[in-house]
Amino acid sequence: MPAFRAVFSLQSARALVVLAGAVLSWATGAAPPACAPFAATEPARVASVLDGDTLRLEDGRRVRLIGINAPELRDGAGRAEPGAEAARRFAGRFLGASRVLLTIGEARHDRYGRTLAHVWRADHASLEAALLAAGLARHVVVPPDLGQIDCLHANERQARTAGAGLWGSGEFAPRAVAALRPGENGFRLLRGRVSAVSRSGSSWWVEIEDRVALRVARADQGRFRFDALQRLSGSEVEFRGWLVWREQHEGAAREHPPWSMALRHPASLEPAG
Repeated sequence: MPAFRAVFSLQSARALVVLAGAVLSWATGAAPPACAPFAATEPARVASVLDGDTLRLEDGRRVRLIGINAPELRDGAGRAEPGAEAARRFAGRFLGASRVLLTIGEARHDRYGRTLAHVWRADHASLEAALLAAGLARHVVVPPDLGQIDCLHANERQARTAGAGLWGSGEFAPRAVAALRPGENGFRLLRGRVSAVSRSGSSWWVEIEDRVALRVARADQGRFRFDALQRLSGSEVEFRGWLVWREQHEGAAREHPPWSMALRHPASLEPAG
């Protein structure tokens, strides 16, 4: 029990330090771009903040915020990712009163049945933008919901430059693809060198160091130029999205990279800075 209490106290202290730094950065730093409502909104009341990017409304709906990904309170192994509790607390403090405004996404629900929406306070302050500016979430682009892509990207860029929140602690730093562990899945921001660009069937493929295959499906190819992807060959890039481990059978010849990731929008792939 004493060892458990010591670990718990250390983890709690770290979370409080990250939260305090994020709040201070958001409150005192240069004002990030405003992400004001851009479409019709509907009023709602929040019953609880489930995590940094998910709310439960009083009408029973669970709302997943559009355009951001915050650390998970329970990852695949049932553990909290670094900064998860800080993001949840920040979201609760930012919202304060339970009244919010929602703009429902063009894709109304995710695969878990959650309502996809942008969320604002009554004063039109964006919860997604605030989490990004505090360095407690990262920007994600999932078509067809592209209404605030530029504003949200700018908030993340400012937080990253300032070292706010989890950018400052190093938790959000891009990981090298060479450091991926067998079986690893989930949202990742990664970096590596483009080893091949090809077409296969209806898909375009961008391979990173023969370890991660980025797939551009036919439905998303209109947002890309194949020749532009080809020019990335040999270049160091950063990319983000949901990583999928493709299990390899022991002793079998490898026919494809061990990981794949859907590449939905050009904003998810950029030259490494």
